[in-house]
Amino acid sequence: MKFILLLSLMTLGISLQLKAREIEIIKEHSKIAFDIDYMLMTKVQGQFKDYHGTLNINEDKGEIYNIKVIALANSIDTNDGKRDFHLKGMEFFQATNYPEVLFESRGPFKFSPQKKFSVTGNLTIRGIKRPIILETVFKGKLKDPWNKENYFFELEGVLDRKSYSMVWNKKMDNGGVLIGDQVHINITVQAQSTGDKTPFSTHMIPSSKGIIERDQLKRGLIKKLTTSTDPNDYPPKK
Repeated sequence: MKFILLLSLMTLGISLQLKAREIEIIKEHSKIAFDIDYMLMTKVQGQFKDYHGTLNINEDKGEIYNIKVIALANSIDTNDGKRDFHLKGMEFFQATNYPEVLFESRGPFKFSPQKKFSVTGNLTIRGIKRPIILETVFKGKLKDPWNKENYFFELEGVLDRKSYSMVWNKKMDNGGVLIGDQVHINITVQAQSTGDKTPFSTHMIPSSKGIIERDQLKRGLIKKLTTSTDPNDYPPKK
């Protein structure tokens, strides 16, 4: 009887492990972006180009939890090299001393497709940890052409940069200031099971046709490729 009970508990544990799993952000198809008011008339937009993150998902319960995302401060990109240099320096991110921007949340948070829900967590910038709320939408789940499950989320939030001791600004003639205090965050996430992501190179050749053609080209059976995206395969005509 004890053996049967133990076997049942082990089976239940395995079942729960299968239902709850870790998924990782696919950087090639995700984006951590932000914008901030500039001169009261327009906005400066930017993003972090290097980051990684994971979360746990239990689809049966409709829950996500144990969210952790790390963006590298040195990868900030606002489409202006001098401005990016300023942002990485002492008056803003202090990227040398604090190389990581960290978001963590334990959860759990209930989700369902196309429904908005709030994710609360802590955002740490230049060593200062502050709570933040991200309004989140689970866009849905899809299998890609390579039979991999993909999970899609969109998140939005607002932070006060001064709460992270980023107080630099310049006054304008009209009494206003150069940049605003509120930073609007916009995040798009595609995620796949950790360790089982679709290789990004796969997207360059969506079928085996390209591989076959390269072999045929090498053997002189065809004169040019029809599927390549490599510019080296199409040298300029002389």
